Amino acid sequence: MHFKKKPVMGWKASLFSGFWFKAPPRDISLDGYRIDDVIHYTDFVIGIYFGIVAVVLLYLILRYRASRGHKADYDHGDTKKHVLITGALGIFVFLSVDMVIETLAFKDLKEAFWNFPKGDKVLRIEVLPQQFAWNFRYAGPDGDFGTKDDIVPVQNHMHIPVNTPVVIQLGSYDVIHSFFLPNFRIKQDATPGMITALWFQATETGEFEIACAELCGNGHYRMKGYLTIESMEDFNDWLADNAPVEEDEDDWGDEKDNGIPEDWGWTWKELK
Repeated sequence: MHFKKKPVMGWKASLFSGFWFKAPPRDISLDGYRIDDVIHYTDFVIGIYFGIVAVVLLYLILRYRASRGHKADYDHGDTKKHVLITGALGIFVFLSVDMVIETLAFKDLKEAFWNFPKGDKVLRIEVLPQQFAWNFRYAGPDGDFGTKDDIVPVQNHMHIPVNTPVVIQLGSYDVIHSFFLPNFRIKQDATPGMITALWFQATETGEFEIACAELCGNGHYRMKGYLTIESMEDFNDWLADNAPVEEDEDDWGDEKDNGIPEDWGWTWKELK
């Protein structure tokens, strides 16, 4: 699979930056610019229309304000001329906003978000959210999920290598959650009884937030995960450090219920 280089926003970034009350999280993904472009276009066009409406309203307020000797002229606005003008304006707005956004969205879905990468270089991760934490599972050396060599790190901590496509498959342990990576401009619901998926690729290293974008209970506010993006060498070292260790079967220590699901996971579902 060939990936397109992320374009430099240049004038777009400076032109549209004023539309944000607060700067959005830094985009560190291969395709996050696509989401930003759609938002920027929407803001720009709606901003123009809002300005036109404001100017027209101001003119009408001043032109037809109450004054001595002026008699009100009542108009229902249902004449043929008014209907045609209203219809033409509605069609123009529909074509310039809705149709353009839909065209851009389906183009991005086909070129990127629905175009799941395949091959040996793809990192696969199973994610199981629960009230109120994130569980992650990596296939072990055998490359299969649901086997004894699977790597399940501590809750809420996910590691991935930089410049590597990552495919996520999501299940849910209890209620609906939503896997949200603000710095990648992507989110996907985790629905009970279903396996959903998404993919992304990081272009920078660092530590970033994993959020739940679906109200999932009274502890939703503390359902925060931590994404660490690192070099492939550091990632492999992290996997080795988290590899499962065989425990003695005659360990009679008291086992405590720490709320972490046991033996979870599913057979990886290859996406076509």
